[in-house]
Amino acid sequence: MPHVGSEIDANFYRLIHRMLATPRDNGGAERRSEQRNAYRVAQRVAPWDGSTFPDETEFVQVQCHDLTRAGFSFVAPTEPRFHTLVVEFSVPPEVLYLSAQVLRSVPILWYPSGKVARRSSPDNPAIVPAERDEKGQPMFLVGCRLTRRLRRPI
Repeated sequence: MPHVGSEIDANFYRLIHRMLATPRDNGGAERRSEQRNAYRVAQRVAPWDGSTFPDETEFVQVQCHDLTRAGFSFVAPTEPRFHTLVVEFSVPPEVLYLSAQVLRSVPILWYPSGKVARRSSPDNPAIVPAERDEKGQPMFLVGCRLTRRLRRPI
């Protein structure tokens, strides 16, 4: 599989840089293999078969959690039943479509503040202490690797 840097042009990196530079959340960044930045913004995703661009009706809004130059994660009420997807990053006036591969799906408790806490399994949401004055909602944190830029058919 080609490296994401060879597939996505400089415009994408400028767009991602602009999205990361825009304050969206009070949370900080975290250091892993590359800089992860909190990105608590609703965007749209659709399952993808790898050839036919998804129909408008297949896109659903998801709550993004974090973003890097190589990937992103989002919160979903159920585990995804697909391994590849198209994500629509909308940063007005631009809309960018990228393919992505689902790398992991982790059961979490999602709090209205945007914080997440891991659960040991989808059936056991009670093992994590509740946030102060917040009730956590059982969800999944879906981590994806961006693979290439796509052009939406006219």
